Amino acid sequence: MVQYYYDKFTAISNTSYVEPGWVSQGNDYSPRYSDLAKTYNWHSNTGKFTTNSDFYASGTMVPTGAIGYRLSGTVLYRYSKTDGSSLAEYSSNASASTKDSNSASTNTNYSKGSLVQAGIAAEDGTYPANGRHTDGYWYVKGALVATNAGEVATGSTWSLLNPVSKKLVRLDNGWLLAAMVYPNNYIYLMLSKDNGVTWTLKGSTSNGAVRDISLISVGNDAVFSFSNGSSIILYKWESATEGAPVYLGQLGGTASIMEFGISFFWDATRKILHVAYSQTYGASYAIYYAKITNNLQTFGTPKAIGPMNTSGLYHTTPTVLVDVSKGYVYLIARYVSSSNHTIVASRSTNNGDTFTGFNYSIYGGVAGWTCDYPHAVIDSYGRLHTVLQYTDATNTTLHTMYKYSEDGINWVASTTQLPITNNMMYPVLTVDKGNNVFIFGTTGNDQNIVLYTSSDRGVNWSQTAKSVKTNARHPQPLYDPTFKLTFGVDNIMPIIYRKLSSPTGVYYEGQITTNNKPTIAIISPENNRTLYENDVLNISGDAYDADKDQSVTVFYQIDSEQRKVLATNISQTQITLSKQLTFKDGKLYDGETVLTGTLAEGVAHTLKVWAVDSENSQSATIERTFYVVPNRAPLLSVDAIVPSGVVDTDIFKISGTSSDPDANANVKITKKVNANNPVEIYNGPGGAWEFDVSLSELVVGENTIVIEVIDNYGAKTSKTIKLKKNEIKTPILHAVARHKITPPAGSAKGVLLFIERDEDMDLTVELSMTLVGEQEQYETLTASNTAPMPNTNGIVEDTYYHETTEPKDNIILKISTTRPDATINHKIHLISGAVE
Repeated sequence: MVQYYYDKFTAISNTSYVEPGWVSQGNDYSPRYSDLAKTYNWHSNTGKFTTNSDFYASGTMVPTGAIGYRLSGTVLYRYSKTDGSSLAEYSSNASASTKDSNSASTNTNYSKGSLVQAGIAAEDGTYPANGRHTDGYWYVKGALVATNAGEVATGSTWSLLNPVSKKLVRLDNGWLLAAMVYPNNYIYLMLSKDNGVTWTLKGSTSNGAVRDISLISVGNDAVFSFSNGSSIILYKWESATEGAPVYLGQLGGTASIMEFGISFFWDATRKILHVAYSQTYGASYAIYYAKITNNLQTFGTPKAIGPMNTSGLYHTTPTVLVDVSKGYVYLIARYVSSSNHTIVASRSTNNGDTFTGFNYSIYGGVAGWTCDYPHAVIDSYGRLHTVLQYTDATNTTLHTMYKYSEDGINWVASTTQLPITNNMMYPVLTVDKGNNVFIFGTTGNDQNIVLYTSSDRGVNWSQTAKSVKTNARHPQPLYDPTFKLTFGVDNIMPIIYRKLSSPTGVYYEGQITTNNKPTIAIISPENNRTLYENDVLNISGDAYDADKDQSVTVFYQIDSEQRKVLATNISQTQITLSKQLTFKDGKLYDGETVLTGTLAEGVAHTLKVWAVDSENSQSATIERTFYVVPNRAPLLSVDAIVPSGVVDTDIFKISGTSSDPDANANVKITKKVNANNPVEIYNGPGGAWEFDVSLSELVVGENTIVIEVIDNYGAKTSKTIKLKKNEIKTPILHAVARHKITPPAGSAKGVLLFIERDEDMDLTVELSMTLVGEQEQYETLTASNTAPMPNTNGIVEDTYYHETTEPKDNIILKISTTRPDATINHKIHLISGAVE
């Protein structure tokens, strides 16, 4: 069935509300004309009524025939007079109808959203052409997926000659080129730029009787050669000009060139064209090998491999293959010895510089057996695949034999061999990038093309031949040594063939899938997401690559930042995508790794996600736009500070307010006085705050108080307050000292005192003698004697005595002195005495 490419999008739902109809409520006598609006509006996007701000003015009547509206909650009222007269205040016979917005029905429409996946191949009608599918996504139908079948050249006289020499190639630019022969010995090159749908003639040439022709792609160009019986003539066709073939040169000479004997292999890595052909060597035929280098300008000297120089012994029908990764060159050919035919192999381990001869047998070598038309290819892992036809000595029925080898030396028959009596002629094979192997041949006396397939590199084979074409012969399958093409075991591989029924000619059929692009689907994030502080940008979805044996890497990129790997896995595996990026401090983080610079607010930022396979084929790029609102620092204000007090025990307040412009859940405020640790003074949603400062917390000189607010995402704002505490040193002119006297006996009735002082010192002595718990009662004492102290200058001793009527246990001595100014510095030198 016909297939188309579909693009898959999200579907955006658009729900609208359908306005309800009027419901008659009969006559209503309650409306006041001053309450009635002249018009109303229905809002389909919200499902609500609003009345127009234009009301009927108070004190007037609603004009004859007019209608008034009043909205009460969800109900809209409509009033009119049944007789068409005016509405007066408390008008009678006012017809009332209502509409309740709660009774509105909904109508949901959908529109195309963001691209989810591009290029989904599906049968026509699988998805809507441009609409929402039952899976909830919106699909848009695109280009036709071509099923390619084309007429290359019509007419019964066209020939493909040797079926084992390649006649169909694909250039690196995707064009197909085919070579064929017309009976006038002209070689025609036919070109298709649309994968085989249409073909045009792109050059021809001739040089004598054409006995064989072989074609090979060399980048965007091609080289072809033909045998005229004595030489191998080489031409180059260039895609840049699409002109006539350019002569390159020839191999061989006057010696006979064997029919069915030209093979090419282009080593694109080393830029070497390997050539093998069959030519006479003395009395027999040998396989000759040569290398062409230097941009196809330098022809190496052909070397004979396995010459016999004996009549009846010869090598023919060569295939040259190269394991590019190892630098091994293999030659596979038919060896004829009398009535024995053997398919043999030779190997060079030094890129074709030397061969050891055809020392390895693939199949045959039994007397009376015939083995013909060996055809071989190499797969992407270096396995060699060979197919041939043979008959044994007792049965003339054609058989098909297939073998494979990992080294060109040891050849293994597959586990499930092809049916040995299939009567299949001219078997040829090819292999795709998935290492599926395909064998074509013709049955029914070379009248019908059939196909056998193996999906495990030739170990097991289908046991029933698939009919490809009837009334057709000489299939030439496409072989791609770069392994970029996928055919698939259920499809028709690209071939050209001769059609025998009308209209006769050479035809192409098959479908080429080059490296499939990976597909990618993104579920989240949604488009136009806004990220706030600590929000997570969740990337989820999946990726898939239908190709076999590839690795797939999924990348993501933010704006123009360096791309990052999102996931890596093998192909043909559903790759789950999951990545959580956190927005904080104005940047996106993957865990603790910073992915971006500071993202601007109010600017659309872009997330891109795409997948690339190991052959550098890239999926569609899925884009999502997002915006950011970086966390802003909280706000802090401090009220004017008015310290008060004159002693250290006094305190004063510091107050202010805080808020957060991002409406975060919480802010915390701390104070830090000088070098002390911060102390929390507020924790909450924001608002007023205050704390007390004691003068004793401050040091003399400059003091620093830091107030800091921090939101719940770590953003901070601080204010620094500097206060200066002055030290005021006022001279003391009057001093009082109190001394408690504790008698040894616990109490005393009398006290004798001796006070040594400066002679000019003004001194007042008071004594209180009471019981413990009683109020102190001081009596001023008068010195009974004042005398100068010996050997001193200006020091005198006062003698005081005081006695009570009974012993006292709470004895307090109070001494007071007054000086006229700060320059006077008299002192007491000694206080002594006794109690009784």
